[in-house]
Amino acid sequence: MIAVEILGAEAVRERLEAVPGAVEEGLARALARLSLELQARVQGKLSGEVLQSRNGALRASIEASLDVSGDALSLSLGSDLPYAGFQEYGFDGVESVRAQLRTIREAFGRPLRGGAREIAVRAHSRKVDYPAHSFLRSALTEMEPEIRAGLEEAVVAAVAS
Repeated sequence: MIAVEILGAEAVRERLEAVPGAVEEGLARALARLSLELQARVQGKLSGEVLQSRNGALRASIEASLDVSGDALSLSLGSDLPYAGFQEYGFDGVESVRAQLRTIREAFGRPLRGGAREIAVRAHSRKVDYPAHSFLRSALTEMEPEIRAGLEEAVVAAVAS
């Protein structure tokens, strides 16, 4: 007959039960750090690398959010501006332009006498062929090796501790 006695079995069980929580905490810390780096990379692309900044609204609207719920960790990075998708993916199609008043200051390259004046623009459609200026997808592609390494390091460190 063979008898097996495991010394410290309770400590081993406790250690194994703590691993999932430690991995989750490590991944959350790594994702928080990586989200800040990714956000900075995207904002750099919107500072002249991919798109020239006109007023900085798109760059300022880039936000990262980390959601830890139940067994899932998710990182979201994006903008709530309506034209962000237009810039990221481009557009090829017909666009409807609504009727509006437009202020003009010059005509045929010369200043108007009497200063600026408003003119009525009728509603119309126009063909648009706007190329994509990827700032989100390209930043994510560039950072993919760094993201993978950061997540692997977090898991290894959590399991090893």
